[in-house]
Amino acid sequence: MSSRQRLAFSLAVFAGFAGVAQADDAPGLEFQAIMRGARGVVRCGLFTEKGWLKAPVQGSVAAIRAGTALCVFKGVPKGVYGISAFHDQNNNGKLDTNFIGLPTEDYCASRDARNAFGPPSFADAKFSYAGGLKRLTARMK
Repeated sequence: MSSRQRLAFSLAVFAGFAGVAQADDAPGLEFQAIMRGARGVVRCGLFTEKGWLKAPVQGSVAAIRAGTALCVFKGVPKGVYGISAFHDQNNNGKLDTNFIGLPTEDYCASRDARNAFGPPSFADAKFSYAGGLKRLTARMK
């Protein structure tokens, strides 16, 4: 991953998860992140392919309890989505990175999507949502 890709990933994660409002209280998506640490919060974003890691459809912030965090997305229309999340250990609203742009805080995506040389792809993280309640789980790494 080039330094430009790392910077774009970090900026997209920060921009994508900052202050996105929840919709109504209809059943929706629940994304459970299995954690390695307990400090801070988990910030999640629900994305379509077009806005993957840049413009979330909806965002959620979750407390960490008993080794997990549950991000909830309500009022989600039927469609194909991907979820990306990160462990904001210091609760500063962004995914912290080291001097070369690699994340220093854990992150995950739906379907446990990973990419060795950059952020996970939408193709690896995507899932279909047909309405009602859908539960997904991923492990922070």
